[in-house]
Amino acid sequence: MNWIVVTVIAAFFQNLRSSFQKKINKDVSTIASTYVRFSFALPLALVLFFIYFREVSVINEILNQPGFLINVTLASIFQVIFTFVLLYLFKFSNFVVGTSLSKTEVVQVAIFEYLILNEKLSKLGISGILISTLGVIILSIKDLKFFLYNMFSKTTLIGLVSGLFLALSIVYFRSAALSLENFDSNFEKVISTLLFGLLIPTIILTLYLLVFEKKEFRKLYNDRYDCMLIGIGGFFASLSWFYAFTLIQASFVRAVGQIELLFSYFSSKYLFKEKIKLTEILGIFVFVIGVSILLLSRVQN
Repeated sequence: MNWIVVTVIAAFFQNLRSSFQKKINKDVSTIASTYVRFSFALPLALVLFFIYFREVSVINEILNQPGFLINVTLASIFQVIFTFVLLYLFKFSNFVVGTSLSKTEVVQVAIFEYLILNEKLSKLGISGILISTLGVIILSIKDLKFFLYNMFSKTTLIGLVSGLFLALSIVYFRSAALSLENFDSNFEKVISTLLFGLLIPTIILTLYLLVFEKKEFRKLYNDRYDCMLIGIGGFFASLSWFYAFTLIQASFVRAVGQIELLFSYFSSKYLFKEKIKLTEILGIFVFVIGVSILLLSRVQN
C-alpha cells in the first residue's frame, strides 16, 4: 500500500484519538490520560498478534533478533520521556511557544535517521521538511508578537527537547521494526513492534500510576467506554504509523503526517465556526508547498 495513504490514515486516527482524549482529560490526570492510549490499545495488539501468528514461540524468535529488544525499549522510554516533558511544558503560561517549536521533531527525525540509521536525504528533501515544518509552526502560532517575545524563553528549550525525545522514539521504533530481518513481511515486523511498543510504555506508566496516582484507576474505570474508544483510535494510529515506517524513511512519514494538524484545524473551524486568520492561511500554504517539495524529491530519487 502507498506510504502516503497509510500516513494520512495514521494522522486521521491520531486526531480521532486525541479528540476522545480531550473528553476524559477533564476527569483524569494527564498521565492517566496518556496511559489510556497505550494500555487500552494493548489488548487489540495482543489479539492481532496471536490471531496472525497463532503460536507463542514466535516471541522468542522476535526477542532473539539482534538489536530489536534494545531498540524497542529505547523507543518506548523516549516516548514516555517525551510525554513527561510535554506535560511539564504545559505548566508554563507561554507554553504555546514551546509547543509550536516541538513541531521541529520532523527536522530532528531527519538528523537522527542520518546519525543512527545512516539514511540520507537529498537537498530537495531537506528543503521540503524545513518548509513544511515552518508551515506547521506558523499554523500553530496564535499570536505572532507573543511568540517572538518568548522565543528565547525557557519554554523554547523545553519545546525543542520535547521534539528531540519524540524524534528519538520514532527513529528507534523504525530501527526496531527494520531489525526483524527474519520476517519477510512488513506487516509481521509491524505487529511485532507494535505489541512491544505498547507493552513497555504500559508497564512503565502502570508502575507510575500505582506509586503516585493510584486513585486515577477508579476514574478510568468510570470513563471506561471513552477509554475503549481512545484505545481503538490509538491502536489504528500506531499500527498505521509503524507500517509507514517500514515503507519509507520516518522523516518523510512524519512530515506528511503533520496533516493531522490540518485535520484538527478544519474540524475546529467546522464545529466552532471560527474566522480564518491570515497567518493560518499562510501556514497551510507553506505546509502544502513544503510537502509538495518533499514528495517531488521522492519522485526524483
